[in-house]
Amino acid sequence: MKRKTPLRKQSKSPSALFKVQIQATLRQIVIQRDGGCFLRNYQNKITPQYRECGGYTNAGDLILQAEHLHTRSNASSFSDSRLVVCCCKRHHIFYKPQHSAEYNELARDFIGKDNAKLWDRVKEDHRAHKVDLALELVALKQQLRELSPD
Repeated sequence: MKRKTPLRKQSKSPSALFKVQIQATLRQIVIQRDGGCFLRNYQNKITPQYRECGGYTNAGDLILQAEHLHTRSNASSFSDSRLVVCCCKRHHIFYKPQHSAEYNELARDFIGKDNAKLWDRVKEDHRAHKVDLALELVALKQQLRELSPD
């Protein structure tokens, strides 16, 4: 039996729309804060075949992504920019899965000791957390304004 209407690609629920806005804002924050793929600072420490950034648009622009160091399904860290880094598409999609221990070690160094401790705490926390997505988005937009030059 065939469906008469195609499945919706993305939910239109208020929480889904907030999550999309949060992810877009996080991406802007980490691009400004990190100045590009964070792994460009570690080229001499990366597996040789992955030293260069990659993944370009048809216009030739490097594709930069907000990479969550801990799964986005964890509500306590979903919108925490301290646990998100800017990563090019090549490093995010290919390098991280194939060399995850090396990647995580470099990410820990990049985010610093305090944020690495936070990352450890978040990984150990398996409790459910209720988050006000609207409030999280407001806080992220404020953080982005503070990063933006006037």
